[in-house]
Amino acid sequence: MELWDKAERLWTRVKNWKTVRGWHIWKLKLVDARLYFVSMFVGLLTGLVAVPYHYLLYYLFHLRSVFFASHPAWYWHIPLFLFSWGILVFVMWLVGKMPLIGGGGIPQTRGVINGRITYRHPFIEMVSKFVGGILSFSAGLSLGREGPSVQIGSYVGSLVSRWTHILKGEQKQLLAAGAGAGLAAAFAAPLASSLIVIESIERFDAPKTAITTLLAGVVAGAVASMVFPVNPYHLIEVTEPVFAFFVQVKYFLILAVIVSVCGKFYSSTMNAFRHVYAKVNSPAYVKMLYLVLVAYIISLMQVNLTGGGEQFLLAQAQNGSTQIMWVTAVMLLHFVFSVFSVSSGLPGGSFIPTLVTGGLLGQIVGLVGVRYGVIGQENVSYIMLVSMSAFLVAVVRTPLTAIVLITEITGHFEVFYPSVVVGGLTYYFTELLQMKPSNVSLYEDMIHAPDFKEEKRYTLSVEIMTDSYLDGKLVDELSLPERCVIINVHRDGKNLVPAGTRLIPGDQVQIEMDSQDIEKLYEPLVSMANIY
Repeated sequence: MELWDKAERLWTRVKNWKTVRGWHIWKLKLVDARLYFVSMFVGLLTGLVAVPYHYLLYYLFHLRSVFFASHPAWYWHIPLFLFSWGILVFVMWLVGKMPLIGGGGIPQTRGVINGRITYRHPFIEMVSKFVGGILSFSAGLSLGREGPSVQIGSYVGSLVSRWTHILKGEQKQLLAAGAGAGLAAAFAAPLASSLIVIESIERFDAPKTAITTLLAGVVAGAVASMVFPVNPYHLIEVTEPVFAFFVQVKYFLILAVIVSVCGKFYSSTMNAFRHVYAKVNSPAYVKMLYLVLVAYIISLMQVNLTGGGEQFLLAQAQNGSTQIMWVTAVMLLHFVFSVFSVSSGLPGGSFIPTLVTGGLLGQIVGLVGVRYGVIGQENVSYIMLVSMSAFLVAVVRTPLTAIVLITEITGHFEVFYPSVVVGGLTYYFTELLQMKPSNVSLYEDMIHAPDFKEEKRYTLSVEIMTDSYLDGKLVDELSLPERCVIINVHRDGKNLVPAGTRLIPGDQVQIEMDSQDIEKLYEPLVSMANIY
């Protein structure tokens, strides 16, 4: 009889399995496992799109280099110039039709994750970003591949979340995973790709987001490594200088000060010229004419400075010039060209032009050190890599990403320690100079556009995690920030009326708030739903 009673109680528990919290939490772990698997699929698809994007950029740059190196007759330049001009006019027309494909793509991706933006036609926009980025680069503009790759990844994440009917609160994790996979595909740097999502895009260090981004980044990075088995940054030979301790401290301190001041000038000029460019009333085709004219003149002088200038940087790092004034002049020329290119609003990132400016600045500081006997000529590339990392810290303000990225893409761990030191000092000095990160400036310009001001209320979706502040709370008893309202609770495929509902792990909660508050309240509200 006793055995029968135990069996009956067990059967009762089995019938009521949905109400058992332990089972519910275990089921959530299965949902997380599905999310991690889907994020790997996002990484694979992103790699299959972003890696061909990288390959086509490389191939078109090679064609440009071969053309200008062959010194063709003057009449061959006329059709190429007109063709380049027509390309830019077409891309500008595309951006006018789909404003979200303009620029780098990191601010747009952050806007989607925050709830500011919705990708209404992600496939069409992704194809347009892909084509627009390739065409802008093929015309010789100083733009990078990283921003478009990040946004392409976020488009892939958006498409996969629709195909798989992923939960609303988890869509942002797939968007973040795709964005990170895009950067991994651009540089074959999965660890740095995860960090940039945390530091610059999602701006919240939830482990679930970090794991999904890292998984997607590893898969996309593997695809990139198969197509590009040789990383050109690995070819840079680095010899660590032998410093006395106090000489090292002084040299690194001077380098951090120089990088911080130049970074302030770089960011301020970029921001100012972008606003001036937007106010110029000339037709788009006239602006594109001036832009392609500058790009063509530079191509005739030094074609490696076009397309972001990455090839020129690699050449200088491997067997660079020893003429300080010449390197300074080229750096300033590249900087001015990058200002014009980035301010145009055409599809393309500013990450690589920033790296190039930082590397050339490091070359100048290194050559000055050689002249005064502080370091040897063989140590200049070492200073260049440290300066690249520090300059990214100054302009983008993502210290972990900058330090790990340079270490990861070059494979030279001997630059890790000085990058931490100089990068940390640079971060402190940029705080003193009150520098705003470039992506933050771009994001703020975007959300203050007239189209965004028309939207008065936005909705943020969060997922309730086990033992978080919101876990177990009645919606009616919650004290949320002013004008924040829970408008829906999604649980087990059903939408519940918020009033009288007690929140449990796995609930997808939609919180409506005023549009001007979403950036201020994003992290606090996500923190209330998470335990991290």
